[in-house]
Amino acid sequence: MTEADRAAKAACTRFVPMHLPETPAATLRRLAEIDAAQAPADSYGDSGAVTRLERRCADLLEKPAARFFIKGMMAQACALTVHAEARRTRNIVIHAKSHIALDEADSIEHVAGLTTIRLGSSDPFTVADLKAVTEAIGAVVVELPLRRSGFLLPPLDDLHAISAWCRGQGVPLHFDGARLWEAAAAYGVPLADLAALADSVYVSFYKGLGGLGGAMLLGDPAFMAATQVWKHRHSGNVFTVYPYALSALDGMDRYLPRMGDFVARAKALAEALADIPGLIVNPATPHAHAFQLIARGDPADFAERNRQFAHEHGVWLFNAFSPAPLHGHTLMEINIGDASDHWRIDEASEWLRTFLRADL
Repeated sequence: MTEADRAAKAACTRFVPMHLPETPAATLRRLAEIDAAQAPADSYGDSGAVTRLERRCADLLEKPAARFFIKGMMAQACALTVHAEARRTRNIVIHAKSHIALDEADSIEHVAGLTTIRLGSSDPFTVADLKAVTEAIGAVVVELPLRRSGFLLPPLDDLHAISAWCRGQGVPLHFDGARLWEAAAAYGVPLADLAALADSVYVSFYKGLGGLGGAMLLGDPAFMAATQVWKHRHSGNVFTVYPYALSALDGMDRYLPRMGDFVARAKALAEALADIPGLIVNPATPHAHAFQLIARGDPADFAERNRQFAHEHGVWLFNAFSPAPLHGHTLMEINIGDASDHWRIDEASEWLRTFLRADL
């Protein structure tokens, strides 16, 4: 996002993406009032709000142990390193369009020293894809939902089958659950039931939960103990992280009960946009709280028109534009949060129709 984008967004009064923006001062005032803020500050994550957050996540996902990490990339690198060492192979199965594959500058290979086996194309991979792998596997990673493919979720039966296959083969299954909160709501299952399918789980606090940052890694005690040295090696032992823990606890209170609503609103908005000629809604029926729009045009042109729309209407539509996997087209994301409390589906549909009309 450019400075021009930030200025245009700051002048808006309504927003389509995610949660309502908030100034740092307002955030800090709100966090200072929650109960956990009265506890002593942690020292290297060993007490206070951090311990409360770890316990809450462990209880919610019904995993025996949890550890806070300042960054999800770090958490997953540590988790997959431990799994790989236990299996005595550096091979890790990931999806070809996963966050690990596309958005981390190949850090899993260059920093963690792991070798990725990339499966799938647009759809989530299946047990049949896993059975076709001939190399030894240190761990299998499933991203829930698969953002770069349109926030797709594998059918729940397929996910159960992957879990059963991994356990039958003695291969650890790890969930890249940056949006696990939304995935569970979309599946209509408790978080604990979903987490039970995996040996280790990572969750994020700054996406759907609107936190300042940070992540949690969960698994059995022996596994979690083995990740501690890798956290240290990745420079993850920050002196104090209580602001992140406080914002995560606050986000869980504010947004976890609303995940089902966000999923429902995403589906309603996608349906309202389905009849626009030339527009691709991917998937046509969202799997979770978010989906993609693909339209003919250049990302830079769309970005300029997005700023112009903001100035003219006081509405911020999109945070980013990127080339679509279709020549001459641009990809945009619709990601539902509490900003949607301030508009009706028909209003948002009309905004988007007006914005897109010139190019369709």
